[in-house]
Amino acid sequence: ERGVLPEKIWETIESAIAAAYKKEYGKKGQVIKAKLSPKTGEALFWQVKKVVSEDMIYTEKELEELKKEGPSFAEATEGEIKVRFNPERHIMLDEAKKINRDIKIEEEVEIPLEVKEDFGRISAQTAKQVILQKIREAERETILTEYKAKEGEIVSGIVQRIEGGNVFFDIGKTSGFLPREEQIQGE
Repeated sequence: ERGVLPEKIWETIESAIAAAYKKEYGKKGQVIKAKLSPKTGEALFWQVKKVVSEDMIYTEKELEELKKEGPSFAEATEGEIKVRFNPERHIMLDEAKKINRDIKIEEEVEIPLEVKEDFGRISAQTAKQVILQKIREAERETILTEYKAKEGEIVSGIVQRIEGGNVFFDIGKTSGFLPREEQIQGE
């Protein structure tokens, strides 16, 4: 109805279910991914962790230096990409190798989670908000790409209102704005 692709809607629902799962059963810092079966409606959940090695993690000494030095310390280590280890977001390379032997550093490993079907009111509300937000974003993206192709062309529209010399008009799926500088003198 709003010109959003069905695949985008499906991705939105999956991310909303993942957000609801995280809200109800997840821990702080976790990255949850969901996959919904279009045929059966069954949902599967995974926790996503980034594979890191010892040299990619700040040591306790480096963390204390970072707190003391502030931005200047971060600039000194700019060439290296280091992270503060979080067991909910990161997994060490040797642990990841137990799950997948071919995994490499900086790749993501997906750990299956227990499927839960009971979500509370707050989790359902979170899912609803995620769906509404993502659909609005997808709709905005669709409109932007449609009108980006028409850039430089003359489009017709119906004048809605004039405020302080600026004209607001309806051009179909969205509203247009014509500032005084862009208007023809005397029109």
